[in-house]
Amino acid sequence: MFAYTVFIITLVVLQSCVSYARVAPDYITPCVGLKSACLKKNIQETIPRFVKGIPSLAVNSTDPLTYDYVNVELPGGLKIEFKDGVLKGLRNCLVNEAKFQNNDADVELTCNVTIKGKYKAQGQILIISINGDGDAKLKITDLNLKIKLKFIDNVRDGVTYYDVKDYKVNYNINGKVQFALTNLFKGNPELGQTVLTFLNENWKLVDAEFGKPLVDIVIGIAFKNVQKFFSNIPKDELVVL
Repeated sequence: MFAYTVFIITLVVLQSCVSYARVAPDYITPCVGLKSACLKKNIQETIPRFVKGIPSLAVNSTDPLTYDYVNVELPGGLKIEFKDGVLKGLRNCLVNEAKFQNNDADVELTCNVTIKGKYKAQGQILIISINGDGDAKLKITDLNLKIKLKFIDNVRDGVTYYDVKDYKVNYNINGKVQFALTNLFKGNPELGQTVLTFLNENWKLVDAEFGKPLVDIVIGIAFKNVQKFFSNIPKDELVVL
């Protein structure tokens, strides 16, 4: 009888431990009352660790952020294929502002990022026709990101989670964009260098014409990890109301 009682108590204790086992990584500290100062501090401290990936939550690395292949047609009929892409720099983003109210979050970041990969491009950039196939490198400094997240409460097995219902990202480049593209014109390196110089001198025009579709693609890849993060961590491990 005593052994049976001990067995039952052990099961209850184990079940209790399973039920209340912490899911969030140790470096995640709930913000009491969702105060902006706390949110800003926590997000800033979390970014360098989050971007490495969290295998237990199926969150992949976002620094480096890799993507095998992207195919996009931009305004003016410019067709670009980008493969073996690697984006670096998100771990050093600075959090300028963070707010949360009524399940809506606003976060503003400043980042310096570099993108490398193989490219193929055919069509028109501004007033210039190109037909390129080579290596690509883009360096963006002082990239300002304004992120809006809309959450909904999702109750699963009696536990409430934040699900990202929708998001919107606006960006502005307060620094500049530097392009390094090889073989912009197949077999004509002199013309390719002339065009490259033009692109770097007129990066604002290039960004205004083609920037948003390309940024949206990268943001879409990164936000899959954000959605996994929130949908797997109980709400009460993130905030204390």
